[in-house]
Amino acid sequence: MSARPDLSIVIVNYNVEHFLEQCLTSVERAVARMRAAGFEAEVWVVDNRSVDGSCAMVRAKFPQVKLEALEENVGFSKGNNVAIRKSTGRWVLLLNPDTVVREDTFVAALAYADAHPRLGGLGVPMVDGAGRYLPESKRGLPTPWASLCKISGLYRLAPRSKRFNRYYFGHLDREASAPIEILSGAFMWMRREALDEVGLLDEAYFMYGEDIDLSWRLIQGGWENHYFAGTSIIHYKGESTKKGSLNYVSVFYGAMLIFASTHFEGRQARLLTWLIRLAIYLRAGLAVVRRVVERRGLQVAEAAVLFSGLLAILKGYSQWSGIVYDFKLAATAFAVYTGVWSVAVTWSGGYDRPWRLGAVLKGVALGGLVLMAGYGLLPKTVQFSRAVLLLGTAWAILAFWGLRTLFHRKGWRHAVRKRRLVVASSDSLAELLPILRGAGAAVESWALTPKKEELASVEGVRVVGTVADLEEAMRIHRVNEVVFNGRELSAAAIIDAMTGVSDGGVQFRIAWEPGSPLIGPGGPEGLEGFVEVQRAIQLPDSRRRKRLFDVLAALAVGLVAPVLWLSGRRGWGRAALRVAFAGWTWVGYSEPRKGLPTLRMAVLRRSESGDVRVRRRTDLAYARDYRWTTDLSVVREALISHRAIQRYGNN
Repeated sequence: MSARPDLSIVIVNYNVEHFLEQCLTSVERAVARMRAAGFEAEVWVVDNRSVDGSCAMVRAKFPQVKLEALEENVGFSKGNNVAIRKSTGRWVLLLNPDTVVREDTFVAALAYADAHPRLGGLGVPMVDGAGRYLPESKRGLPTPWASLCKISGLYRLAPRSKRFNRYYFGHLDREASAPIEILSGAFMWMRREALDEVGLLDEAYFMYGEDIDLSWRLIQGGWENHYFAGTSIIHYKGESTKKGSLNYVSVFYGAMLIFASTHFEGRQARLLTWLIRLAIYLRAGLAVVRRVVERRGLQVAEAAVLFSGLLAILKGYSQWSGIVYDFKLAATAFAVYTGVWSVAVTWSGGYDRPWRLGAVLKGVALGGLVLMAGYGLLPKTVQFSRAVLLLGTAWAILAFWGLRTLFHRKGWRHAVRKRRLVVASSDSLAELLPILRGAGAAVESWALTPKKEELASVEGVRVVGTVADLEEAMRIHRVNEVVFNGRELSAAAIIDAMTGVSDGGVQFRIAWEPGSPLIGPGGPEGLEGFVEVQRAIQLPDSRRRKRLFDVLAALAVGLVAPVLWLSGRRGWGRAALRVAFAGWTWVGYSEPRKGLPTLRMAVLRRSESGDVRVRRRTDLAYARDYRWTTDLSVVREALISHRAIQRYGNN
């Protein structure tokens, strides 16, 4: 062993405890392989003031890791620099916490790096949680032309073109090692000597863009950046920041503006700045549109189809019966019909994801009953034939069902049972079953073993083959999730299996310990306690009923607000407006609580007890056993007791 570490691994963490644990587990194995080959490594974790228990987890499970627990979130660049300055390795690796490295990654990368004396930085192939190759594994400098091709989507038309896809170095074979320009900050292997010459990460970048800046400074300093195809890693990518969010657009493209102003001059700088600003507006607009479409797109489409169909039904019925109707009046009436059905389906859970046909039918039936009841109260002059209403109900069923079928590919799926393959030995499978079953009630499971076993099933889960049969088993059983036992399979075997069978539609997860959650795309699954809470206040029905109560109560309070004001209950009218139009809720937790589902800004606390333990027990029970009647009682008691109402923080 050398006195000086050959490699310093730096991981900056922010509220991704379970991904960090998985990352450190894989790093631990890769470091062990290094030491067996006669090399030494040190591991640093810089925590940007996480509140999810990350630091406690590192201290308890990875005592050999050098932990820097910062007092504030200083960002990616500054956080990395803190550890780089204290580290002593001749090579430095910046590694994201949402990654998994192969056992041979460090040994292979070290051999390649040592064989290239002018190598300043090195990157490796990365795959996401579905086994898909990530193109940012190899990138070129974001010049105005490369940026234009990226922003406009031109690179998609010629993905292997050096001219049109230089941003992702599309001309370079992903299986071939070669010089590149820009490394990914998710795995950024750098020579210490090169960092001493060109400087560390530019702390003007809070998050994003710092990898581009440092990569380019390495090249400008006479060093080379290489893409090394001799290993690969998993990068779950964007678990802490959603790529389509407005926050991501703001932060990422803001970083690009800093890069443009730093590394380009004159016409190039102006052109790139203009392209970046254009991208900001386009991506921000798309983010807003996407959000609206995701939340209300199906509902708006169904309302339009339903309304149009009702008019067509009336026209057809008029021609068949010879009865002449006032179509202007009909348009108004059918707009009301559409609204009633839309509200009824919403209330019944017909817009919850994944959608359930039973909820849709329940909503259509409820809306039909409301309309039938209201029909009899209308004057004869505005009544249509009941046959039209019955045909309209049938059309509503077809419209709601048909559009969901069309939206199927966009995520509006009929509720289906999860179909899961577990790759584990019979002994470990029995240990994993509790967490596997806790991660989802509606699950069909099959198992593959690392090696051939005689056992046909384990507690009702059939063993259908070995890991060599993975692709065939996925096809035969039409699975949508594969779980690997990380204790029995190497990270290399897992990554190879993922990339070998990936079709983009299957999620891959890893179980590292019997009592730990499954780690994969979207975050940990099967956390003890979370599942229990999710069945109460986090359920779509509960959220919908809570919001409906909020709106109805706000309406009722608004009607009597003058009386309340005159009687000394000031602030209730303003509170009603905030609930109705600003998205507040009437009742929230007694105090902000870690581990409980987030609620909207609240007007009233669930409990006003001076005993902290009482408040915490009350909050837990409120989340676990939520009923809208609880909110009603809290509001009623507040009105009776003249309780002061005020904003007191997020829940």
